[in-house]
Amino acid sequence: MNRRQFEEIRRWGEKLRSDEREELRAAGEAIRLLSEEIERIGRELIAEQMAAEPTDSEPADVDDTLSDEEQMDSSLRTRLQRRLATLHR
Repeated sequence: MNRRQFEEIRRWGEKLRSDEREELRAAGEAIRLLSEEIERIGRELIAEQMAAEPTDSEPADVDDTLSDEEQMDSSLRTRLQRRLATLHR
C-alpha cells in the first residue's frame, strides 16, 4: 500500500465516522485508530532505522533493487505481522 492509498483509506474512515448508522461510525473509528497506529509504528520504524544506520565500517543490509518506499513498506509489513502475531497469542 502506498501513501496515496493509505490517505484514501483514512478519508474513507473519516466519512464513515460521520454516517448516521452506528455500525458505520464504529467502523470509521476503527479505521481511524488503525491509521494512527500504522503511522506511529512507521515513525518508530524510521527512528529505529536511523539509530541502526551502519557505520562506514559496517556493510549496509539493503536490497538495492527496492526503492526506499518499498523497503519501508516491507519492513513495516514485517513489523506489523509480528505485532499482530503477539496480540493473537
